[in-house]
Amino acid sequence: MKRDQQLVVDFLSAYNRDGGTTFKVVRWPDEEDRNNQAVEAVAANDVGVTIAFEHTLIEPFEGERIDSDRFLKVFGTLEGCCDLMKPGYNVDVYVRVGAIPTGVKWEGVADRVREHISRKVPFFAEGQLSESIAGLTFPLEVMLTVTAHGAGEADHVWVSRILPADSLRSVVRRALRRKLPKLVATMADRRVLLLEKADFAHGYFNARVAIDELGPEFPELKQVDEIWLVITPSWQSEEVLFFYELFPVLGGKRFKIDSHRTALAGQGN
Repeated sequence: MKRDQQLVVDFLSAYNRDGGTTFKVVRWPDEEDRNNQAVEAVAANDVGVTIAFEHTLIEPFEGERIDSDRFLKVFGTLEGCCDLMKPGYNVDVYVRVGAIPTGVKWEGVADRVREHISRKVPFFAEGQLSESIAGLTFPLEVMLTVTAHGAGEADHVWVSRILPADSLRSVVRRALRRKLPKLVATMADRRVLLLEKADFAHGYFNARVAIDELGPEFPELKQVDEIWLVITPSWQSEEVLFFYELFPVLGGKRFKIDSHRTALAGQGN
């Protein structure tokens, strides 16, 4: 079963358990018709009520996958790096999205960044500092934040990206533009849109805000009965999935599937 299909099946399992319903997938229209735009799945219950499902992955910003590759090669090795630790403190390293250009040797950049920061951290008091990394062929600025932690707590080094302004609304707009037309064109009693996030950037509250702000651009949203946010970064590593209701009630229902503890664990508010 394809990854997208498995998400629909897992969602239906939690949905049925929470609501005492009996929905199951009866068609995979996208596979039935390769030549035309079609939804991911159509489910039906014992009395013939149908639900059309459409799924899409929303990145935290456009071009996230390409930028992530570069980010991990250059900055991933800094996470937890002993050379950057300061006893009694936590060190956060931030870099803006798109900071690493095309055509540079990533490994060499990583070494230079580590050397530069390791010289600065021991003499940096608690607070925030912007640093321009020396010895590179392009300008690279990182933000350092050093904060004291409690006695007995471990020292940490964390690395994060500074996301572009309005990044979430931009990718949600693109997802709605691509997915809404085929969802609302599908004959079904109900229509459900699953928005997948394979990262922890932004929260489900911000996702709902983005949808509300984009409402005037997409009148088709009035024909969608439910919108859910699917959080998947722990799916492969820990076999854990989270589902958050975005619409009609923000956070009205929340499901968690944990394959290690039990086949299905549901949470509802």
